[in-house]
Amino acid sequence: MNRDALIEAMEKKTLEIYNASKEYQALGKRGIMVAQIRTQDSPEKWESTALAFGPLYNGNFSFDTTIHEKIAYTRRTGKDSGAPKEEVLGTESFWLGAVISSDGKCICAFSGYEGEDDKLIAEAGIGEYERLK
Repeated sequence: MNRDALIEAMEKKTLEIYNASKEYQALGKRGIMVAQIRTQDSPEKWESTALAFGPLYNGNFSFDTTIHEKIAYTRRTGKDSGAPKEEVLGTESFWLGAVISSDGKCICAFSGYEGEDDKLIAEAGIGEYERLK
């Protein structure tokens, strides 16, 4: 599976949302997108591709850290991120933005916009995965 195709789908959605939002443009909203796919020979391992959309840090906030916290929850539970706080463990995140495929072999995630937009971007990557598999 070509992770770059998933990243391209997410990047396209990221730009679409950014260009449609005067608020995001005024604030200079940025973030990071990640596509992870389980390897065929070792299903416990994940291959990952990431692409930054602008700086990865916003003051004291790291989008790189947050996206991996979202992914950690999704890997452990097999569910999209966005759970109630009491369901997350350790450094996992309860924020929206990581989405898992129907077969559980791909996770796409975005961090940097508002939660619903992060989720829409991740869903664009999963949609491309589902289309290509």
